Amino acid sequence: MNISTSTLPRWLLALVSVLVLAGIACWYWPQPRSAMYSIYRESGKSRTLSALANYETKSSQHFVVYFTSSDQNVADMILETAESVYQPVVKQMGHEPGGKVPLVVYASRDDLRHAFGWGNSESAVGVYWAGTIRLLSPNVWIHDKRPPQQQQAYAKVNPIAHEFTHYLLDYMTNGNYPRWFTEGLAQWVEHRVTGYLWIEDSNKLDQKLYSMDDLNSRFDGLPNQALAYRESYLIVDYIAQTQGDQGIANLVQQLQAGHSFASAVQQVAGRSESALYDQWFQWVQQHLSA
Repeated sequence: MNISTSTLPRWLLALVSVLVLAGIACWYWPQPRSAMYSIYRESGKSRTLSALANYETKSSQHFVVYFTSSDQNVADMILETAESVYQPVVKQMGHEPGGKVPLVVYASRDDLRHAFGWGNSESAVGVYWAGTIRLLSPNVWIHDKRPPQQQQAYAKVNPIAHEFTHYLLDYMTNGNYPRWFTEGLAQWVEHRVTGYLWIEDSNKLDQKLYSMDDLNSRFDGLPNQALAYRESYLIVDYIAQTQGDQGIANLVQQLQAGHSFASAVQQVAGRSESALYDQWFQWVQQHLSA
């Protein structure tokens, strides 16, 4: 059915005009877009935390952990681990958050999946979303429940440095980054801080690699997620290898200022995004074999 604009009330036409202009402003000007993203994120954060009425809480200097009674035994351990990585990640990112960072602990994989509407194939142990860091209880995935052994295992392999990097980048740039870049940066910082790097048979480099277009347009839908994550890490590492750590900082600063990632790469590396990928690809062939 086609409706002529002459049949619409003037107030409705005015409202549509305002919404169209607001949409254009948010698309072309970074400040309104950034402000709207911040509102969206804080609204999501508020909804998440307000739904945790049956959760207990404990606080440390920089974090507050939300947990159910079944995870009382790991709440202090999670806070201690978070505090241990706080300053190294903040130093690496050059930014300190305002207020305490919320850590929400889910007692089972089903609880975590339900929070995001995931299917049974998802098995993450940590997720950043909308101003909150979500964690699968260490009681689920660390099999040795003896406190000293559990604490040692969690200190060695945990997702907090990774997810805290996501948290900082999101607040620094108000969502102005490609999906692959935040994952690459989080792995890069995590490796610097904890020494952990995700390498397995499925993400070895002796196979066809994803293109920059693949990473930009459908990162989460790529069939080999392990390979997509490793490529994202290696591209960030390549920028650090060729531009120094300050190059990473400068890139994030460009994103903070509202520039597109392509523009930020041009400013920092002096080349296009596609040229960066081509040179990275050659670097991978020369320096990495597995």
